Amino acid sequence: MNELSLYIHIPYCKRKCTYCNFHFSTNFSTKYEFIQSLIKEIESRKNELVYQEVGTIYFGGGTPSVLEDQELANIINVIYKNYKISPSTEITVEINPDDFSPDKAVFYKIIGINRLSIGIQSFFDDHLVWMNRSHNAIQSLQCLELLRKHSFNNVSCDLIFGIPGCTNDQWIKNIDTLMNFGIPHLSCYALTVEENTVLSHKILHRTTPPPEDNHTIEQMEILLDKIDENAYEAYEISNYCKSGFRSKHNSNYWNYTPYLGFGPSAHSFDGSKRRWNISNNNLYVKKINNNEEYYESETLSDKEKANEFVMLQLRKTEGINILDLQKIQGSENYKIAPILSQYLSSGHLVKENNNIKLSRSGKYISDRIIADLFI
Repeated sequence: MNELSLYIHIPYCKRKCTYCNFHFSTNFSTKYEFIQSLIKEIESRKNELVYQEVGTIYFGGGTPSVLEDQELANIINVIYKNYKISPSTEITVEINPDDFSPDKAVFYKIIGINRLSIGIQSFFDDHLVWMNRSHNAIQSLQCLELLRKHSFNNVSCDLIFGIPGCTNDQWIKNIDTLMNFGIPHLSCYALTVEENTVLSHKILHRTTPPPEDNHTIEQMEILLDKIDENAYEAYEISNYCKSGFRSKHNSNYWNYTPYLGFGPSAHSFDGSKRRWNISNNNLYVKKINNNEEYYESETLSDKEKANEFVMLQLRKTEGINILDLQKIQGSENYKIAPILSQYLSSGHLVKENNNIKLSRSGKYISDRIIADLFI
């Protein structure tokens, strides 16, 4: 089926998390104007791509849960009015625990939100303070209780590992807490130091230590053991789920399903051309209202397509089909043959039938392996 995915970027947060390099603002004063401009963009692009139905809708950010109920309803109504939505469309909203309430739970059910992604990160307050999160551990537990009470079954929770000062016992408790609540999807990310973040500034000025590779690898080992012991599927490097609970939206990204991205900094892809909106809220609003171009775009070269294919496919548990790799890399494929052989010999890659995939040890250095396989 010719599916389309939609991504809506809500560029507002209550606080600036120390590690985050996504586009957002803590100034909510122009939120109304932003939403009106967002609605205009959604309406104006309804005929941009040919498709049969929208398979997934994803509200990310930023923090979509800072939207008032009516604001979210207005956006969803515009999507339903202008796009082909089916009863099976996966509709995800990212939320922070401190934004969730009984009233919001009921409202999300009413307007058709059928998947929630919760930014837990840790169940220890000292870690949350270190990350400058807006919630505390008690609010996270209350949020999980509300999800259970209101029968939200398709739920994902985010955790971060490799945090300086986070012991292995604490990391185990973080994982166990979510598994004991029966959360069917976990997204677990190694703490990464991104440029121009509060964390990078603190490390530069030696007011906080950088994450240590050995500590991070230890906690990833613990995670993978827990995943195996509790019958979760490691279907992507950072994503783990019970059977039937893969993120359809993220899977569509990895499988080259076309998608439209709305809002500041949002990306779109039609199979060959990529475009991205400007990362400035006020400028986005101004250009939308003045009917000016508010995005940049590029057509991917064959080399860029091949490298993106490697990056996306190798992150998946199925890995890369050798014949597909040879086909997309074409005459350049010979360059990576000795590199593949090296990683197969070292055990960082394994071959199963016609697929090459990351081994457990390969997952620890996946970024390096992927970069080495670029042409």
